[in-house]
Amino acid sequence: MRLKTFTAPSMNEAMQLVKTHLGPDAIIVSTQKGEGGIGVRLTAAIEAPEEEDAWDYDEDQIDPIDEIVEALTHHNVIAELSEKITRIASSLDADDAKLALAGALDQHFKFQPLPVTGTRPIVLVGLPGAGKTVTTAKLATRQVMKKKPVNVITTDTVRAGGYDQLEAFTRLLKVDLLTAGTCDELSDAVAAGAPGTLTLVDCAGGNPFDPEDLEHQRRLVEGLDAEMVLVMAAGTDPLDAIDQARAYARIGARRLIATRLDIARRLGSILAAADAGRLAFAEVGIGSGVADGLGPLNPVSLARLLLPNEHSAREEAAE
Repeated sequence: MRLKTFTAPSMNEAMQLVKTHLGPDAIIVSTQKGEGGIGVRLTAAIEAPEEEDAWDYDEDQIDPIDEIVEALTHHNVIAELSEKITRIASSLDADDAKLALAGALDQHFKFQPLPVTGTRPIVLVGLPGAGKTVTTAKLATRQVMKKKPVNVITTDTVRAGGYDQLEAFTRLLKVDLLTAGTCDELSDAVAAGAPGTLTLVDCAGGNPFDPEDLEHQRRLVEGLDAEMVLVMAAGTDPLDAIDQARAYARIGARRLIATRLDIARRLGSILAAADAGRLAFAEVGIGSGVADGLGPLNPVSLARLLLPNEHSAREEAAE
């Protein structure tokens, strides 16, 4: 896909420039006001399979905003969100696409790494298979490696092998695994942690679109002064991600951990989820190893994940 940005005093004149330079088959990607609010800045695209397959750029020949627009399009970022990010990036007047995108992400999203001290229990929620158990094991491992106390609890008392999987990890860490199937049991398990201990709660996967199931998840953590974190696998459908994020945000989720970045090639879903649920980016999970592959996310590292020609960005994000 080839992109080009045009500026003109009016929309009609901008459209004429698009037809002249890209032809009648061009697609309008975004429209913005020109510099100082005068005129129109219009970005258009035309299919160019041989260039798109290469997914490669000559950085000396591409406008930073065009590069950002194409990257967001590649990642299936929904149009409204893409336009917001691009508009902010354009206002920053940065010559480098990574810096412009990082600045826009910093303004539009929140970034809040998880704490390492036990101020509030961290409750991990999300769909079955999203990576909650492995993420719990990774967070517990990080605490142990930092010689910080950790209290690990699972509410997954029904799924076959649910307890066994996490118990295998905690046994290696020499950390006791507590179980809780009710609100009262969960409160007792949280209270079992010594002051200053970080408590991690691996909640059983639920269906956020089943009102009874969602209410059960809400009641389970009711009464806890907990930090609810949505765990979501990258690469899902952006519209599904929006619905999930909004559902979990309604019952208290405030942060997002994105998993499986090593096998996802489109990250638009995690941007859509964070935007729709007003969730702060907390961590990213890359790979299945519990001793690594988990790290905090910041605007620069997210920009690197989104932009092309950053082949090592996923690995560096987890370091």
